[in-house]
Amino acid sequence: MYPQGLFGIEALQLLILPIAVFGMLFFILYLRQDGVRVTRAVVLLLLLGVIGFLGAKGFSLYVRGWELYQPLSQELRGGLRYPGALLAMVLLGPLLKRWLLPALPLGRFLDVLAITVCFAFALVRFSCWMNGCCTGAPCTGALCLSYAPGSQVWYAHWQHGLLASPTDGSLPVLPLHFLFMAASFSVGVFLMWFDGKRSFDGQIALLYLVLHDGAKGLLESFRDPYVAQLQVTSLLTSAAGLIALLAILHWRRTRASRRPAG
Repeated sequence: MYPQGLFGIEALQLLILPIAVFGMLFFILYLRQDGVRVTRAVVLLLLLGVIGFLGAKGFSLYVRGWELYQPLSQELRGGLRYPGALLAMVLLGPLLKRWLLPALPLGRFLDVLAITVCFAFALVRFSCWMNGCCTGAPCTGALCLSYAPGSQVWYAHWQHGLLASPTDGSLPVLPLHFLFMAASFSVGVFLMWFDGKRSFDGQIALLYLVLHDGAKGLLESFRDPYVAQLQVTSLLTSAAGLIALLAILHWRRTRASRRPAG
């Protein structure tokens, strides 16, 4: 069973504050040599968090056909979708950065934000574990987990008549959130290592789209119930990032090769 009784059922609310504090400290310390103003950076990250939350909730409602979870308390426990958060931050993040941290290059801002998001999302997956969401298909292996009554996977199994009693836990399922967590953490570590070798500001952000969303898109194949919009959005985002990265690298190489002749 997952530790519902130990940590409480409102896992996202429980973890959101420490995750936010971690993200702010990581972002500010990572950019300490760039001379960012701490207060403005904190305000920027708080606004990005709110925008990301609203985007994630909006995309979740879109995937569900604009239907609310029942009971409504489920909306407070989860119902967030990563593609909506990413889209909202990509669209509005540069505008907020220009307003609050105009001296920081946009590419560098996006690079450090991408690394921060990797580790923050890895931590967010703990709330998926506690709430019993973002799981895979029923399985019988040693690593499969059963989730307590009231969890999201339990509701799905109960609605499909897979449980004999409402007091029974869910069927053992693949804890897919741990695979998402490992993917986010691994990509974050790689991006930190590659950051010192980057060719241009913004390269890390594009690599984030390629690697993080590519890995997420592949893992979405194991989600149960399968949500096509989540996989398609992640894979398209990864492909767009790869095309942009290759185009910029080609342009830079072409420009560099022409310099001696000029």
